[in-house]
Amino acid sequence: MRLSHVLLFLAVLLTALVPGCSAKGPNAPIINGWHEPISKQGVYIVQPGDSLYSIAWRYGLDYQDLAKINHIRAPYKLERGQKLYLVAPGKTPVKASPHSAKPKSSSKAKPAQSTVKISPKAVAPATVAKGSVLVWQWPAAGRVLHSFNAANLQTKGIDIVNTAGTPIKAAASGQVVYSGSGLPGYGYLIIIKHNATYLSAYAHNSSVSVKEGQEVKKGQVIALMGNTGADRVMLHFEIRRYGQPIDPQSLLPKR
Repeated sequence: MRLSHVLLFLAVLLTALVPGCSAKGPNAPIINGWHEPISKQGVYIVQPGDSLYSIAWRYGLDYQDLAKINHIRAPYKLERGQKLYLVAPGKTPVKASPHSAKPKSSSKAKPAQSTVKISPKAVAPATVAKGSVLVWQWPAAGRVLHSFNAANLQTKGIDIVNTAGTPIKAAASGQVVYSGSGLPGYGYLIIIKHNATYLSAYAHNSSVSVKEGQEVKKGQVIALMGNTGADRVMLHFEIRRYGQPIDPQSLLPKR
């Protein structure tokens, strides 16, 4: 073999081994729990399919704060091309701490788990605002592949793996406020509002069985597990408190 041929072969081999050089397919790994940074202008233009909840989720904001800044009242209807301030006019955007929330949470990040088996029937109570009780259950049966880690941009929730078509259930009762595929990294996503404090999200679904505005009960099947926007079949599950991600396993039943 000629020296030129050897050098060409080595160049091709090195290119294939360097991260980021290979082409990404539609199901290439994408960061879960990703937050888009707010621009210096702190302004967002509403696009088709957007909702106040999805925009707040995209930027790691509390939807109530976003509505207040823009003087929008419930049911928070938006129009295509509408200008939304992500921060109060005249203020400089501040990057929120990935593990902060309005009332500080004492929960700590847990190490990754690879052998946890989940029963979707188990429940546990969680005290929320105004003395009400919000009851949570695991959203799907399966194995926890990745646990929450507040310091890691890739783990703003937990990833539960199982086979395609595994039923995904509402982790608590609430209202579907978003159902779509407009948020990068989440594939087909459902967001449920449980009260003024908590939202939960269910990503990478293959199909959904609920619509925006629909009231759902804890344990109700809302989707089927898939791999939209992911490199494998799984459910990416998040719980957000006042817009900020918290460890779902701090509210879910212990196993």
